[in-house]
Amino acid sequence: MHPVRILLTQHVPVNDYPEKMQEWYHSALKELENKIKHYTPLVCEKKKPVPLKQYTPKIVKVLEFGRKQAGSKKEQERKQLIQRHKRELKGAIREIRKDNQYLARMQLSEIMERDSARKRKVKELLGSLATQEGEWKAMKRNKWKN
Repeated sequence: MHPVRILLTQHVPVNDYPEKMQEWYHSALKELENKIKHYTPLVCEKKKPVPLKQYTPKIVKVLEFGRKQAGSKKEQERKQLIQRHKRELKGAIREIRKDNQYLARMQLSEIMERDSARKRKVKELLGSLATQEGEWKAMKRNKWKN
């Protein structure tokens, strides 16, 4: 509260205030002077610094120029398994693509068959309507002639 006491004693024009306000001012100063307990200021806890990552290089012996010494058997087996897995995954993806293409072709052929059947039926209907209309006109003509 020391900074508050300094602010109240040095920077506040108390004489310009009304009497009631001056009483409150003096009572506040007395309270501050009576309670002289020193508290330690609040400090944030110190955090441990984050350690820098240490990158240690992997040293591989080179027996011949351009060739590295083979790693342990486990590493070799692991690499082979990874390669085999990748190869099988690519094959599976290829098979799925082929299946999808086949299904798309089959669906397209079914749609085309349905469309052609519908077109054929429409053609037949239109043809029968045309023949009926022709017969109707012929009957009309014969009726007028008679």
